[in-house]
Amino acid sequence: MKIFYHITLFLITVGWLAMGCIQSPKANVTQEANKSDSAAYHWTKLMDSAQWKKTYNYQLMAMGDTLWLLHPDGFWFSMDGKAWQRSAMDDIVGNQAFLDYVVFKGAVYGLGTFEGNIEKNTFTTAVHRTTDFKKWERVADKSELPSRFFYHPFVFQDKIWIIGGEDSKGQFDDLWSSSDAIHWQKEADHLPFGKRSGSQVLTFHGKLYLLDSDVWVSEDALHWQQLTPEILPGQQLFGYKAVVFDQKIWLLGCNRNGLFSNQVLYSEDGKNWQTQDAPWLPRGGVAAAVFKDKVYLTGGKYGGTPEHTEFRYDNDLWVMERSDGKK
Repeated sequence: MKIFYHITLFLITVGWLAMGCIQSPKANVTQEANKSDSAAYHWTKLMDSAQWKKTYNYQLMAMGDTLWLLHPDGFWFSMDGKAWQRSAMDDIVGNQAFLDYVVFKGAVYGLGTFEGNIEKNTFTTAVHRTTDFKKWERVADKSELPSRFFYHPFVFQDKIWIIGGEDSKGQFDDLWSSSDAIHWQKEADHLPFGKRSGSQVLTFHGKLYLLDSDVWVSEDALHWQQLTPEILPGQQLFGYKAVVFDQKIWLLGCNRNGLFSNQVLYSEDGKNWQTQDAPWLPRGGVAAAVFKDKVYLTGGKYGGTPEHTEFRYDNDLWVMERSDGKK
């Protein structure tokens, strides 16, 4: 009972921090921001209020010449990031705060389904995919997908990979891979960075980077080396979206010790980080993607703390690009 209590308390605390977003002071970064470098990028608001409902924790992804918004109320698509159309596709995964979609071999896969919340939910290992964004194909009613949530699948060396995650009993420190999204193999146990959930993993300069409050790097997904123990000294980071743009890693919508701001973090090497003050309102749980040499951002949530008891949900749409127009 004691173990269950501590796990429950931890999950409730994390959930409150993820939803409770108040503006934080400027962060102390490992390297002072280069103002001229930060000024090389600018944000433009494309929409004050987009067609999709104001909410948070969903995905934005680029597929070929199309930008897709995978919203809980349905999918939207655009060829230029400005004009959007509603798709006939529905959200098949369920609660995207717990599970993700992933692009793999020319298709979008929904790994599992999740309905409910952390305390009461229905979870399945069913796998769906679409190649045309017109209909879902159910490729497995019950797969070998690990029964867990709060992980972000990534593609590397023609496989889908999962690091960590958690279930009702706690977090994991293992590594899984699959070549078809149905059959899964455990590749490693007791990874050096310990139990993790919600970690962002991306490919940068041919290597894998795992990002939380710290940064780890790997050339094969199996062997990891810590690049820096802290992105921001003395601050716990989570809840952000990581993207690669203009040969840099960008972290959008960071929660820093329970506080959100509109300050963006970026790095050329994953070790030394700089900041950029974005013009959009502070928020967390954003949807963001790189599309045609620009970063698009929408969605998010702010509030739920003693200082800001009311929640604010967002559906404005922003784009960031280089000020000099270079690609």
